[in-house]
Amino acid sequence: MLISIDGIDGCGKSTQVALLADRIGAERIRQISPSRWGRTLRSTLAPTLAQQLAWFTADRASLVDRLEAAASSPDTHLISDRSYLSGIAYQSYDSGLSPRFLEELNRAIVPEYDLQVFLHVPVEQALSRIAQRGEAVTWCENAGLLTWACRVFETWAQRRRNIVQIDGARTIEEVAEAIGAVVDAVAMDRLGDLSWQV
Repeated sequence: MLISIDGIDGCGKSTQVALLADRIGAERIRQISPSRWGRTLRSTLAPTLAQQLAWFTADRASLVDRLEAAASSPDTHLISDRSYLSGIAYQSYDSGLSPRFLEELNRAIVPEYDLQVFLHVPVEQALSRIAQRGEAVTWCENAGLLTWACRVFETWAQRRRNIVQIDGARTIEEVAEAIGAVVDAVAMDRLGDLSWQV
């Protein structure tokens, strides 16, 4: 299975990716990955829109073989910390690029995910969590961009059958339980069993 956990910065993605990977015995990947393009993107303090599009797309393309191997596979399970869905949400902000165009650009490269979980957290709560990290705030961690991104995630969750919105404002354990239930349901629907329970 190919699964992603998406959402705005501070929603708890990394924590839930780790918990789910342990639960079902899945490999984890990050988008932005440690590829040349991912490292370039992470080291740039304020990338232009053109740089974002180029580097995100190149980084995602470097992962395609692994994504395709897991898509709809009963034996290979891969959980992605973010997916192209985050690119749609973030790169359409104040850029003149429509979310639909960005989706088409990315879907020309990557396979369909079996499940994309959108962890919904209020922007104020996400910003509070970011502040508690004690780290420098990045170019994408501001209220305007996060509010826009949250709306895009919500819209796509309503439009796409494989995107499920989960309340990420609850306790870590409650969120993990909700994600686990959704993953089990999708696995039964797509694969016919829960291979990680055998």
